[in-house]
Amino acid sequence: MDSEKQLKESRGGHRARCKKRLLSEGCAGMTDEELLEMLLFYAIPRKDVRSRADALIERFGSLENVINAEIEEVVKITGFPRGVEMLMMLLRETTARTRVIEGDSTLLDGDRIKDFLLDLYKGKEVEVVYALYFASDGRYLGKQAVFRGDVSSARFSLRTITEGVIRVGGNSVVIAHNHPSGSLVPSNDDLISTKRIATHLSANEITLIEHYIVGKDDVVGIYKEQ
Repeated sequence: MDSEKQLKESRGGHRARCKKRLLSEGCAGMTDEELLEMLLFYAIPRKDVRSRADALIERFGSLENVINAEIEEVVKITGFPRGVEMLMMLLRETTARTRVIEGDSTLLDGDRIKDFLLDLYKGKEVEVVYALYFASDGRYLGKQAVFRGDVSSARFSLRTITEGVIRVGGNSVVIAHNHPSGSLVPSNDDLISTKRIATHLSANEITLIEHYIVGKDDVVGIYKEQ
């Protein structure tokens, strides 16, 4: 058996052992390097990925920092651009969507919602309008992307938001849209659209809590200030 074939079989055996350990012992005892190694199994086939996982953790400091790092930097360290890029995009979007769970009653506390929105919009290069639904006691009930494009020219039906919050049993809404340019200055159309949304929701006994503009590094509310 030649050395290259032995190396491939050795790697295959290592991956099988890692998977068996995961199924028998779970994830709790695994280090960041071990977790990242197993994630990379699915992006980099038949190659040594432990050294790549170690290099990423050493470079960025933690698994969370790797997931939130510039994807180009991660690809540069690992190679295999297509597989790794897709893996990082999926991990980033998954963690953003699940960081706050439905039923959380603290999302509206302090600046927590701003941090949530920055995570939600991270990496989005087009404008997206989200409606976040809340119960009367402040519990978060879920979110819905209601439009892709400039909120000032949004063609989405306000009925979509009304039906969405009623469907989940809520009575209040946070609206958010991003400015990919990074600007946090609301346009006149943004302000007019906010009043239109608030009026429509109020007529249906639904409260608009706030309308946020999300930039690259910060978030501003434009409703309560009016």
